[in-house]
Amino acid sequence: MAKEKENLYTGNRLLLPGFTGRQHVAILILGIILSLCYHNLVVRRAVVDLRLNTDTRTVFKVYWAAAGQLYSEKRMARVVISPGRSDYSFRICNLAAVKKIRIDVAEKPAKVSLHEIRITQEGLPELHFASEADFKKLIPLGGIAGITFDRSGTMQVVADNGDPQMEFLLPPMVYQPDYLAEGMRVLCIFGLLYLLALASRPLWDDYNYLSFMAVFVLALVVVMASVSKYNQHPDEFVHVYAAEYYQNHLLPPEIGSPEIRHTYSPYGVSRLFSGEIVYLLAGKFMELFAPFHLPSYLILRFFNVTLFAVLCALAIGSSPFRIAMLPFFISPQIWYMFSYFNSDAFALFVCMIVVYVLIRKKSFFWQAMADVPLGRVWFKLFLAGLLFSLLLFSKLNFYFFIIFLFLYLAWLHWRHELRLNKKTLCRLGMIGAVALVAFSLVRGADYAVNGLDRSAKLLACREQLAEKPYKPGTPLKQKNVYLQMKDRGVTLKALLQLDRWGEKSFRTSFGVYGYTSVSASFAFYDHVRYVGLALLGVFLLSIALRGGWSGNVLLSATMLSAVALIVVACYHSWTVDFQAQGRYFLPIIPMLALLIYHEERHLFRPLFQWLLLVMYFLGTYSFIFVGLHDIAKYGS
Repeated sequence: MAKEKENLYTGNRLLLPGFTGRQHVAILILGIILSLCYHNLVVRRAVVDLRLNTDTRTVFKVYWAAAGQLYSEKRMARVVISPGRSDYSFRICNLAAVKKIRIDVAEKPAKVSLHEIRITQEGLPELHFASEADFKKLIPLGGIAGITFDRSGTMQVVADNGDPQMEFLLPPMVYQPDYLAEGMRVLCIFGLLYLLALASRPLWDDYNYLSFMAVFVLALVVVMASVSKYNQHPDEFVHVYAAEYYQNHLLPPEIGSPEIRHTYSPYGVSRLFSGEIVYLLAGKFMELFAPFHLPSYLILRFFNVTLFAVLCALAIGSSPFRIAMLPFFISPQIWYMFSYFNSDAFALFVCMIVVYVLIRKKSFFWQAMADVPLGRVWFKLFLAGLLFSLLLFSKLNFYFFIIFLFLYLAWLHWRHELRLNKKTLCRLGMIGAVALVAFSLVRGADYAVNGLDRSAKLLACREQLAEKPYKPGTPLKQKNVYLQMKDRGVTLKALLQLDRWGEKSFRTSFGVYGYTSVSASFAFYDHVRYVGLALLGVFLLSIALRGGWSGNVLLSATMLSAVALIVVACYHSWTVDFQAQGRYFLPIIPMLALLIYHEERHLFRPLFQWLLLVMYFLGTYSFIFVGLHDIAKYGS
């Protein structure tokens, strides 16, 4: 056992003085990846510097197209502009491959005063608009009610709809790169990489560097929770309303009660009847901190921040759990979920606590499974039952993790790590019984208040309180176009290709903020895609080639559960409500956590860890320079 532990938690030191040939290769590969990222994301991307004023918070967009191309959402960059701020900067494309650009100064009726537009790219002539003569080179295409100029040359654009457009045809430009300067920067990247490798040598043992990464991410989460305005995040208001009710109540409310009318969404649905226990717990958390007289939304945000802090603390204190937490660092979308109040964060937290209990051999779960008299472990069985009952109070997509747990326990039996004999099966049954009793008591309280016809009352309430496009009784043609798409004749192929469910789900899994209005450039998501696929490929190949039967069986169980979740999410979007949101895939994270804990020793460690770090750095870039930069903030 000690030898197995040594194999599992040593050998992670990638970089030693003198560097072996394998270590040189690892650094070389990472240097090449970082150099390519720098070249494609920085050098070969033009920078747009804006100086403007607007009377409405809206989005400024720049589209581009090569000769013979049409403008497309795939070739677009945007920045959120708001009153009180005048200077903006963002990157677009490689101008050397572009023949025309289109500027949309807003996406809603607004008045925008353009003082200056400067577009620069290394090796190309600068494009500068700062006078009346310059701005007249922008050809209006539509959606503009009027354009005027003042004495300073400022162009004032009044947008009369959501799509005001102006076009500029680029003059012929010859790309003249400065190879010497770029070469020096690449050398600096490799030099800094080697220095960082030497300086961080002790951190590679037992994945100690993850502790520092976790603390930094926790700081980012705290900042987002503190500075972003209320209800700038998906459905935050309905989650907050539900938790506020439980600050002063213990039992669920009566369906349709006037006291809770404000908690209903445009769908005519209240989170109070979702069956999730998080609102009760968060409401009592609010009551605990009521003496501080902080806004409700802020206290509730820090409920989720506290959950994330607990996971970080467990990772810092436990080497096995640090390994299990590796999937947390591949996407900023996971961190974002803990920066505002929602129910997904709590469900993910519970799943990760279950992971922690399962991989910690001295936990109350494993003590309950030990070959000792029942009288000595009954309380541990009770605790395990309460913990697993929390999974039943999660959103339905997290039930796929429960299905995975059954496969995982069967795999442990096959590996002789958990003997499913008469005694252990009896104790697992006791854990399940405690979980079901706890679940029944909470659900029973809801039925006691609302009666056995609860479902009919919920449907009647939807019919009464939902906005017309979302009422169940509204004719299909008058409903929102993203409801019941299959019944409208939309094929699954069209859902994937025209409505781009897969692409939108991918992006919202790797860094889209707010009500999906704050996102990075398409180039950024392409880089995430390439590095992510490389990381996934290394991960799968390592287990397939080195994991043996045991590793491949667990890998198959994980992939089966994950693919089933994705397929059901896609089918739900097609038949019920189009929801291309990565948060529905969060149950895959704890599945990967258990897989990577058991199979980490089989990974191609140098390449896997370097690719993981690149994903982490891309995630921090997205969280800081996209999420925190563009989200609506207090004081901005």
